[in-house]
Amino acid sequence: MNDAELRARTEAALAIPLQVALHARPVDPDRPADGLEFPVTGLALNPGGTLHAGALGAILELTGLLVLLPALAADEHAVTHHIATQILSAGREGDLVRITAMLERRTRRLGFVSATATVDDRLLARSQITKSVIEIR
Repeated sequence: MNDAELRARTEAALAIPLQVALHARPVDPDRPADGLEFPVTGLALNPGGTLHAGALGAILELTGLLVLLPALAADEHAVTHHIATQILSAGREGDLVRITAMLERRTRRLGFVSATATVDDRLLARSQITKSVIEIR
C-alpha cells in the first residue's frame, strides 16, 4: 500500500461515526499508528461517572487496526476476530485516555496486536487483538 492509500484508509477509519462521537484523535496527526487519545466525556462515560468499557474497547480495536494498516497490501483489510481486554483501573470523568499498540506478528492471514490504555502514567487496560487479514476488491 502506498502512502496516499495508507493515509486514505487511516482517515476513513478515524471518520467512523463512533470514533468521531468518542472524540478519538491521533496523539501525533502525522503518525496516527503511534497512538490515539480520547477524553472520558459524553458517550465514553458510564452511569457511575467512569470510562465505559465499550468505548474503551472501540478505541483499543481502532488503534489495533491503525498499527496493522502499514503491514497490509492495497488489496487487504483486517477485521477483528478476537479481542481480550483486561481492565485494570477506572478512567474518571475528564481523564484523557491514551492508547498505544504494537504489531507483534503478521502472518499471511493474521495480525497479532498488543495494545495498552493509560491515563498519564496509570495503566487502565491491556488488550490482545487478533485480526483476520481479508482480501478486498
